[in-house]
Amino acid sequence: MPASYLEITLRIFGIKSLKEKRSIVKRLINDLRSNFNISVVEIADQDSKDFITLGISLVSINKSHAYKSIESIVEYIERYYTVENVYKEVYD
Repeated sequence: MPASYLEITLRIFGIKSLKEKRSIVKRLINDLRSNFNISVVEIADQDSKDFITLGISLVSINKSHAYKSIESIVEYIERYYTVENVYKEVYD
């Protein structure tokens, strides 16, 4: 069973305070956890109003399923949140 780790940096728009950003991050993390059964944590840029960096880990049946899951996660984020995917890095 392969374990994969995704590190993704997102640019968010229209945020005026860190309190507003934290509410978005909390909602995003809860949505990802409930929809994909993965582990998610904010790993960097906690003091930035413009960027969110998430660390996402998952265990899958095989590598192809893991890559499909990662692509689904990225598509979900881009579809339901007003963010720009700046950078992603996948580790196996």
